[in-house]
Amino acid sequence: MSFLTPLFLIGLAGLAVPLVIHLIQRERKQVVQFPSLMFLRRIPYQSVQRRRIRHWLLLMMRLAALALIVLAFARPFFRGSDPALAASGGAREIVLLVDRSYSMGYGDRWTRALSAARSTVDDMSAADRASIVFFGSATDVVLRSTSDKARLHSALAGAQLSAGGTHYGPVLKLAGSILAESSLPRREVVLVSDFQRVGWRGADGVRLPDGAVLTPVPIGDAETANLAVTPVSLERSTFSDQERVTVTAGVVNHGPAARDGVDMTLEIGGRAIQTMRVAVGANASASASFAPVTLTGAEIRGSIRLADDAMPRDNAFHFMVSPGRPVRTALVDRTAGREALYLSRALSVGDAPRFVTTARPADGLTADDLQRTDILILNDVQVPAALAERLGRFVERGGGLLIIAGQRGTWPQERAASVAALPGDMVDRTRGPAGRLVALEYGHTVFEPFRSPRSGDFSAARFYGYRALTPQADATVLARFDDGAPALVERRVGAGRVLVWASSLDIEWNDLPVKPVFLPFVHQMARYLAAYREPEPWLTVGSVLDPGRAAAGPADIRTVVTPSGERVALDPEGGDVVTLEEQGFYELREGATGAGPAATVAANVDLSESDLTPMDPREVVAAVSGSGAELAGNASTVELTDASREATQRLWWYLLFAGALLLAAETLVSNRTMIR
Repeated sequence: MSFLTPLFLIGLAGLAVPLVIHLIQRERKQVVQFPSLMFLRRIPYQSVQRRRIRHWLLLMMRLAALALIVLAFARPFFRGSDPALAASGGAREIVLLVDRSYSMGYGDRWTRALSAARSTVDDMSAADRASIVFFGSATDVVLRSTSDKARLHSALAGAQLSAGGTHYGPVLKLAGSILAESSLPRREVVLVSDFQRVGWRGADGVRLPDGAVLTPVPIGDAETANLAVTPVSLERSTFSDQERVTVTAGVVNHGPAARDGVDMTLEIGGRAIQTMRVAVGANASASASFAPVTLTGAEIRGSIRLADDAMPRDNAFHFMVSPGRPVRTALVDRTAGREALYLSRALSVGDAPRFVTTARPADGLTADDLQRTDILILNDVQVPAALAERLGRFVERGGGLLIIAGQRGTWPQERAASVAALPGDMVDRTRGPAGRLVALEYGHTVFEPFRSPRSGDFSAARFYGYRALTPQADATVLARFDDGAPALVERRVGAGRVLVWASSLDIEWNDLPVKPVFLPFVHQMARYLAAYREPEPWLTVGSVLDPGRAAAGPADIRTVVTPSGERVALDPEGGDVVTLEEQGFYELREGATGAGPAATVAANVDLSESDLTPMDPREVVAAVSGSGAELAGNASTVELTDASREATQRLWWYLLFAGALLLAAETLVSNRTMIR
């Protein structure tokens, strides 16, 4: 007999405790007090005599119970060979990993992969247990640790290819955790895959338990050739007051032979519009631009398709396109925009988004102007209380307000709750060094594009005057001058946003308008105030979709319809997200009935999976195998470790149970024995 943790045997020294208890000199339990002895002085007296053991049965039971408990903690096992274990190497805990990424749809790979998985199940002995895990860009444990072959075959029969890519690291880590929980002497991972190079990013710290076996089952082809559609480019233009889009698509050839006459077809709204023919060299790519398409409505579906080949998943690319929605901007100053030359010119540049600016005098701002406006810019304007109240309601409804304090800008004190900061006295920096912008909050949306090195230098701008701002308690200072005074203050008011700029946005008080950062700075402030999000023409399978953010405007999204037609009900309270698992168009539908789509999202496969270049499976085996791991060919002659032998025999459990029974019996015996 051997012990896995022999240091616990030191506890056998505790067997002396019952012996000492039996031999110790104790006073009688019952002491009779005589009244006459109360007047006598007590003199210490000890009678020493040789003690002897009178209850041998009780002593032996205590010693045996303690010995059994100590031996149980020492984890004993026998090194002798078990005939059943010697014949088969011991029962196996198998984790069957089946790659179902879309590259497994090349030719008959998926059929061969399922056949190999079934063979693994058929080769199991009665004592073996197996788990089945399908993986791609995500992992799915469909069956865990069972010896029922019928259930295992049923799980394989219901398997389907996914539209995801390949990631080996997470699934190997999961397999290791399953094996670590097993008490069987042999542990094995069977990996059925095409072993794409793009799916392997190194071990990433993944190690299988000591003694585990990794059995790779490569499903590949001697030679592969594959064409795939690359992401499209959408270029917008305007013709006869109508917005048009020019679609440029590409095709990549993952093959050793050049391909001539490759047809790419553009579909708009499910109807073929135009076909372009290109020639693609070996391991090369080519592109073509289609004729401009007029955007006659919103939420237009588009697709680029190739003829089917051995792997059809990457022969289509889907996208969504809608006419650009301009950001409506009202520029208010004392002269209907003539004093805001630099600001208005900056807003007239660019189309992502396109700003439509309307100039208004301060006393000519109507309710219709506020209703049709996304952003309101007050340029050096004195705001009366009545106008401040209207602007406060405009912001609370979701509007954006930019207050440029300038030299004359004011805001009524009684309406301070509607703004981020109140303009105060002017700070004159014409004498001495000019002011500089410092302490910019690069984590905020306004300054985020400038956080990288050489992406814009605000410190080059010189400020000769600005207003002292008093920020509200819940406002955020996004930028400060070099004297610590706030330069840009932001605050959320209701559903809208307010920015207060302490200086001017012309050359009266500073030279910022002639610096390279001026144009993107103005655009970022306008984007932030309008809560503008760049529309995404497509997403990638595996991405997480927030239905509430995907809708173009306020919408009560209750149902998501997948490309396969499955309806996914969402929580009416909101907060649900949807993982895109299919290729095609997802429909986001409003209301409890979900009658019509409020928005549509296109999902495409990860094109890195189109590269079928394989890797050597032994690279994976060498990277993740723990010490003592063997390759599959040596699995029949595995030398069991001490831990495996002890885990199989589990003698400690029986010893601990016997010790507990003895302690219970000892309690009964001791209660019946009267020691006086």
